[in-house]
Amino acid sequence: MPYRYKCSKCEKWHVGFPDIGYASPYYASSIPEAERSKRLFLTGDLCIIDDQDFFIRCILLLPVQGIPDTFGWGVWSTLSEANFLRYRQHYDEYMGNWPPMFGYLSNRLPDYPDTLNLHLSVQPQEKGARPRATLEPSDHPLSLEQKNGIALENVLRFVEPHLHK
Repeated sequence: MPYRYKCSKCEKWHVGFPDIGYASPYYASSIPEAERSKRLFLTGDLCIIDDQDFFIRCILLLPVQGIPDTFGWGVWSTLSEANFLRYRQHYDEYMGNWPPMFGYLSNRLPDYPDTLNLHLSVQPQEKGARPRATLEPSDHPLSLEQKNGIALENVLRFVEPHLHK
């Protein structure tokens, strides 16, 4: 059963946590608006910048300390061109048995030391599910939270502003 909590914004009870996602990799925002139609290919799951930088949208799950729920960051990861093209070619197929692919986290998450370019393992999932992103072990707080869990109060701090947009 998903965790229930009373929202500090609306005083209502909510069940479970929404994932917080990014619409694009951080680097897409550096492209001037007037140039985006020529330099940027972007869907909800795939991104190519200047025909040379390749990204896929992933889910980075964090266990929540003290409860059986998880909290997810919908983030973007780089991929090599070969891995990106292979992933794109098989996008509508089962990929759950693929080996993990190397990538770099391509978003800056709030309230953490810089998360841009942290090393990731990207594991494709079954058809229709976003790949799972697993940070390489390090002393970065986000990596430690993926291993040991994120405090419930931090999850609530992240998600409550997104519940009432």
